[in-house]
Amino acid sequence: MRPVILVSLDWRRPQDGKTGLGIASIAAALRTAGVSFQIIDAQVNSPAFSLEQVQARLLQAITQAGPSCLVGFGTFVWNDAKVRALTHSIQDTGAEIVLGGPQISYMAKGQLERTYPLVRYFVRGQGEMAMVSLACGTTPDDCGIHIAGTPDLGRKADHDLLTLPSPYLLETAELQSSIRWETQRGCPFKCSFCQHREPGIRLKHQWFDGHRLEKELAMFAAAKVKRISVLDPIFHNDAKRAIQILNSAKAAGVTAHLSLQCRFETCTPDFLDALEGLNVTLEFGLQTTVEAEYRAIKRPNHLDIVCSRIRQLHDRQIDFEVSLIYGLPNQTLDSFRSSVDWCVQRRVPRVRAWPLMLLRGTPLYEQKQLYGFKESDDQTIPIVVASNSFSETEYAEMARIAKLLEEN
Repeated sequence: MRPVILVSLDWRRPQDGKTGLGIASIAAALRTAGVSFQIIDAQVNSPAFSLEQVQARLLQAITQAGPSCLVGFGTFVWNDAKVRALTHSIQDTGAEIVLGGPQISYMAKGQLERTYPLVRYFVRGQGEMAMVSLACGTTPDDCGIHIAGTPDLGRKADHDLLTLPSPYLLETAELQSSIRWETQRGCPFKCSFCQHREPGIRLKHQWFDGHRLEKELAMFAAAKVKRISVLDPIFHNDAKRAIQILNSAKAAGVTAHLSLQCRFETCTPDFLDALEGLNVTLEFGLQTTVEAEYRAIKRPNHLDIVCSRIRQLHDRQIDFEVSLIYGLPNQTLDSFRSSVDWCVQRRVPRVRAWPLMLLRGTPLYEQKQLYGFKESDDQTIPIVVASNSFSETEYAEMARIAKLLEEN
């Protein structure tokens, strides 16, 4: 088996742990398979971040692991340039590079080697079994692996998640007062701004094992974890399964504040009933209430149903919040204000608004010219600051409104 070095260059919030859940999950799979590994992690949005320090640590780790080792990077929009710089800095060490993450998963066929010329292996989709397979010298078809110099078939990983080990139970993820957790992967919806969508396919295997989840919940309860942010794109995508997980949380004695990403239209009465006795906040990504905008992003909103659900949440005294996006196609300053006002008039407890990002592999990324999108050039993560329907001055006012919402 080849030793593995995992490099995690994360964009972290104050409550996030030291090691990202994705890298920690890959590390758990490697540990279970008996593969030797090291983790190098750094926070790219920290004032103390130093690419030179990361490079020095990486070169030292390669020396320790030996020239036959694999170096795996999680590649995101916020660290893409840094990953490229690091691949250049280790090109003469004999280590072979593996790239995964959204920047790789959503790259069109035939473009990977041109963009990352020093990389040997690419992984589209979830990376746990891909990294284990590469360390063991195999390349199964269901692991989304592309090898430089071979035809790029554009395959994405779609293997069974039921056997994946838990990063918390194996202690590759730090258990602290505030954690991130997942019970499933993939999303059935096709919003054109989102990388959770699965272009052309749907994951056949998207659930984690229920017994694993129960053991994790018992661990969280025993450790008195205070906040659990559930990463599932739509937690109650399968309402029956979501209710089982909520009941397991109650049975385990979980007292943590649960943050669940949901969709108004599919919140059933049974699901809302199951929330009773838990400390929860439901997060709804409504994005916009304006038809010309939600049709443009393929995110239809049935506002009559949304209004009904909001009334039910108020009646049940269930905490919730709504997020909007500014910078959308066809959006104007006035239409953004109308979405904000719509939420305020319905007494949404918290309204949050986020700037539009054009992420690789999404339809909006390919429609920059159609909508006249102009992106910022002075930020690590570029955001849309003007388009055919709003100016930079109007964008600045939308950003000011978003900041006021954040403060409320």
